[in-house]
Amino acid sequence: MKASQSFAQRCVHRRTLINEIMSRLGRHQTAPIQLALLVALLLLPSLGFAQSGAVVSGRVMDAQNAAVTGARVSLIPRERPADAASTVSDPTGHYEFHGLAAGNYLLIADANGFARFVLSDVRVDGAVTHDLQLEVGGVSAEVVVTASGTAQPVDEVSKAVTVIDNEQLQNRDANSVADSLATVPGLRVQRLGGPGRLASIKSRGLRNQDTAILLDGWRLRDSTAITGDASSFLGDLSVTDLDRVEVLRGSGSSLYGTNSIGGVVNLVTAEGGGPFHGTVLFEGGGLGMFRGRAQMAGGTAGDRVIYSAGLSHLNFSNGIDGDDAARNTSGQGRILFRLNSKTTLSGYLYASNAFVQLNNSPRVLLTTLRPGITNAVALSDAELARYANGTPVSGLQLNGANFIPDANDPDNSQATNFFAGAVRFVQRPTDRFNYTLSYSGVRTTRSNRNGPGGVASQFPGRTDYEGMINTFNARADFLLGRNNLVTAGYEFEHERFFNDNIQPVVADNNTVRATQRSHTFFVQDQIRLMNDRLQFSFGFRAQYFTLDSP
Repeated sequence: MKASQSFAQRCVHRRTLINEIMSRLGRHQTAPIQLALLVALLLLPSLGFAQSGAVVSGRVMDAQNAAVTGARVSLIPRERPADAASTVSDPTGHYEFHGLAAGNYLLIADANGFARFVLSDVRVDGAVTHDLQLEVGGVSAEVVVTASGTAQPVDEVSKAVTVIDNEQLQNRDANSVADSLATVPGLRVQRLGGPGRLASIKSRGLRNQDTAILLDGWRLRDSTAITGDASSFLGDLSVTDLDRVEVLRGSGSSLYGTNSIGGVVNLVTAEGGGPFHGTVLFEGGGLGMFRGRAQMAGGTAGDRVIYSAGLSHLNFSNGIDGDDAARNTSGQGRILFRLNSKTTLSGYLYASNAFVQLNNSPRVLLTTLRPGITNAVALSDAELARYANGTPVSGLQLNGANFIPDANDPDNSQATNFFAGAVRFVQRPTDRFNYTLSYSGVRTTRSNRNGPGGVASQFPGRTDYEGMINTFNARADFLLGRNNLVTAGYEFEHERFFNDNIQPVVADNNTVRATQRSHTFFVQDQIRLMNDRLQFSFGFRAQYFTLDSP
């Protein structure tokens, strides 16, 4: 079907195709075939208009006006950053986006050896051309979405924000998200042991649970954690398919909830788009360490469908003392369907499976302590080995030691799994109004097992935790004039908590089941004055909880 066909001709063609599909439905009784064809019928009208809408194109050039090949060009709607699209410049430096809704956008260009170029307040309406000239090296401009829920250059943000971009993530070669945050000002990142052990983040000196972890703007929480935050699996968040990490130091509670009164860490998945491309990484080292990661991204059907995906595996077969094995396998990805110039449907996925061998907690020997300040003296390695094999404290040669370090326990381990997924529907009926409907689900499981081996004073048993959080969010953005953006929304959350504690030796078994629901209303008003040099932001959030009898 030629692009020059009229609207009426396309409608006739579509009606003929629908009649043919319906005819085939009558000849086939297989349910999966019927379901697939019905889905095709539902998507057909939207896909038929996917090529309509505004167009943004141009060339990426260096300071001498020579073409820059392979530059990644991103177009981000200011009010709908989740609908960001990317492409790659061709050998002539040309790039193009089409099927766009009219509105204000940020246009960004990245290329190796060049500073990031950001063109703010790009007005898209019809066919627009923007040639981008990159400077060699220098300080790169940044764009963030976490501070206000909209896309903003850093110089427009009134809060303290740090961005760890993809290049920094690659250069630091960090295995985990916690490791990548170690140098961020205002954050204290702590890990209680080696890989896979409990990690925590403190923002501005506040508690662990006061820093929210987001994935592309929606919350990652573990309902099985005592404080209901993400601390229990923070150590399992690996660098898999990340484009950047945005860190907001300051309250974001009006948009993101009570866990964000200290700060927000937003993990932004790679956008995808452009021709198919990918990377593969393999590493090995001491302590039996192996790490592998594969990433791919691209677009199809003229970038009406864009995607990115990554898979990573980290394995320490020995650990520090040969008996602290840890492994983690994670997958992360994003896909976006541009149904038409004003409507998008996107999906997000992040999943992890991890295992770590645990040691016993350090133990203070009270009989050796004296009043006042006492210098710590650890038990010798030889006596620590005897203690780990079951020798009681009374049978150890202390030689002045006043504490026992964490001792190996051959059958003490923790296995964790989490699955986080979201679906987001965005539509922009007019230039000044858009709305978002989204669903997200987070399922977490943790199992702590301790057998009869190791220190004799410990009882064998198993403790299992399982949590599930389902969240529905409806949000609307109203552009009241050029400089006033009002965001309002409603959120419903359903949370479940399961816990089974089994101690067969002492016959101490118990089970806990609890369910909680909450309703939330939030509103935010952003005002930009004096050519964006003066900004005001006002936010309000009210949340109502209902807890069923456990």
